[in-house]
Amino acid sequence: MKKLKEIENKDGIEQLLKKLRKKNNWSYIEVVQNLKNKQITEKTVKKWEYGLEYPDLDMIYELSELYRIPSDELIEAKNTSFENGISSINITTIKWLCYFLNISIYAGIVILYLFYAVALTIAFLFFLNMASMVKK
Repeated sequence: MKKLKEIENKDGIEQLLKKLRKKNNWSYIEVVQNLKNKQITEKTVKKWEYGLEYPDLDMIYELSELYRIPSDELIEAKNTSFENGISSINITTIKWLCYFLNISIYAGIVILYLFYAVALTIAFLFFLNMASMVKK
């Protein structure tokens, strides 16, 4: 198995799996069809790529065989994902938003910040309105 030059170990497992799938020009269905574990679905593979779930150790070994890379690259990428604060509430919210809307992470970040801005504006206007009522 060869080490991929274009994929740095700085990537989390989400980015690594997505790059590997795209490098092979595979759809989610094709990845599932090439895996030995028949309990894995397209939805599972998509969740791995969005960082909503992570493959267990047995699946990491199977993925390393499928993509023909050393399993330690996948393990290191999984550790990188955890080190990058994958469990923060904003990141988790963005990932679920992206998963359900089928959009990129960057689009999800923009949507979430726009939502925060609108919510803060509404809250500010509400409190302004309440303050003006108290003065009367």
